[in-house]
Amino acid sequence: MASQIFLDANFILVPSTLGIDIYKELETNFPKAFKLVVLSAIFTELEEKIRKYPRKTKLKQEYKLCREILEQQSFTLIQCERQHPGNLVDDLLLDYALNSFKDGNDVYIATNDKELRRKCRNRNIKVIFVRQRKFLEIE
Repeated sequence: MASQIFLDANFILVPSTLGIDIYKELETNFPKAFKLVVLSAIFTELEEKIRKYPRKTKLKQEYKLCREILEQQSFTLIQCERQHPGNLVDDLLLDYALNSFKDGNDVYIATNDKELRRKCRNRNIKVIFVRQRKFLEIE
């Protein structure tokens, strides 16, 4: 069975912000089959940030580029949104990953968010993150 890698918003932006080809790195680190998984709430979160800060055109450019790069990859899109504006997308991401893990899947969350990484460790979910702004590491 293929490993499932849930992508966080900050991880999707890595190709433009840090210049790392995360998809090539994932292929190198995962010789076995893997499936990329993205929650629709991740795209909504990024689009909300762009609308909230219209002067920050760099984020808009980075998001557009990274979305195009992601769409060239094979990934599963899960349609889900936050139930309340105060809910964190990170918690939604963690919930979906935990449910998949409980179903017996090999699950990873790809994120650079320290708080989300801590939550994953506490729940025995493996994390993929950028180390030294150069390469991916798995913990």
